[in-house]
Amino acid sequence: MPFVPLLRAPLIIVVITIIMCIPNAATRHMNGAAIIGRCAHFSIQAGTAITFDGVETNVACGSVGVAPGTSITGISVLGTNYTKEANTVFAINCAADELIAYGYLKGVTCKNILANSDLSGVTLFPGVYFTGSGFLTLKATTLYLDARGNPNAIFIFQTATTLITSVNTNIVLLNGTRSKNIYWQVGSSATLGANSSFMGQIFAHMSITVGVTASVVGRLYAQAAVSFAGANMIKLPGHC
Repeated sequence: MPFVPLLRAPLIIVVITIIMCIPNAATRHMNGAAIIGRCAHFSIQAGTAITFDGVETNVACGSVGVAPGTSITGISVLGTNYTKEANTVFAINCAADELIAYGYLKGVTCKNILANSDLSGVTLFPGVYFTGSGFLTLKATTLYLDARGNPNAIFIFQTATTLITSVNTNIVLLNGTRSKNIYWQVGSSATLGANSSFMGQIFAHMSITVGVTASVVGRLYAQAAVSFAGANMIKLPGHC
């Protein structure tokens, strides 16, 4: 019987590339200046209105802008070389970049899923944070943010709905953390409690409300209104 060679199917090699998603590495190469864009000199930007209750509020540095709205009422003290921009070209440009930044921050993946929506007494490290509940609170005491010695480390917090801090709460920065590198993407509205101390940039889909004597080192950007209860201090990171 003649020898018949076996026919072999061609060998197909499939290479599977596994892309690892490491949450704390998600922010490693982000450019904060690119996120802020043309809002760099704005402490406060609103879509419809900015309201101060008339009790002295200091915007130590940073311009205050509204677009497409035009209402800025009650502000008593604005830092040297900064201005009120009511639907000016500068406010319009900032409003456009604010929308881009909001969408970008909302879309960042590789998230650390927080088991608890209350950040009280917690120490967190650079990365992207989200809760299954869709909201974040700081009900008591202090949130600690630790950059582990890296002054360029970025923190991003994402909420599908609200961000609420209570009376007398604080955010404390450790080991090189800088307020300009902290971002809060808020799906609806943010409320900062009376006499609280807040750090970072808030990008709110709707409104931001700041309680009496609350202070902020950061930026407050809302697509609707921003309102202050009075005796507030707002400082633009890296500019004062």
